[in-house]
Amino acid sequence: MRVQAATVRLRDAYIEHHFGIEGRQKFRQSASTELRNLLSTPTDPQGGWVDFELFIEATVLADRMFGKGDLGLAWQIGKFASNYAVGVWKRLVMRHVRPATLLGLTAGVWSHHYDGGRLISRPLGAQGLHITIADFPRPHRAHCLSIGGWMEGSLVMGPRKNIMVRELACRARAEATCDFQLGWED
Repeated sequence: MRVQAATVRLRDAYIEHHFGIEGRQKFRQSASTELRNLLSTPTDPQGGWVDFELFIEATVLADRMFGKGDLGLAWQIGKFASNYAVGVWKRLVMRHVRPATLLGLTAGVWSHHYDGGRLISRPLGAQGLHITIADFPRPHRAHCLSIGGWMEGSLVMGPRKNIMVRELACRARAEATCDFQLGWED
């Protein structure tokens, strides 16, 4: 299972943004040699793909060092990732694209970030979606919570109010699927 290096590096950017250069330096010093090398090298490996375990290590380490150790920070990192380096055009699009369309587009580009699994969205009435992370080879709480935060952060960019993203199930908790329920008011 592999993930794009940029997805792992977002954890480093989150740490620097919220805890400064010193926090980022401490984070990197606490990382494995492989993760430290990835974070300190500006160029991506061939094709940009790295082992998914680096994503997990970076998220868990960030939560252990700067969160409560309960992976709650994974959700916040996901929210940050949804808005990180978002250009003016993406912000404009986010204001006008319906959430179902947004998540449909996300499902289409999933394979640009992960080399396994897929995102499936189903409508729940006019202002809701049921999201499933399907066929993901190595589920992990840090990943599911990051995706939940990313969905919330993406919805917040638009004109919607009373946004709700709730995790319903997680394979990493021995449940059959990884599912979320999203709701909002226009």
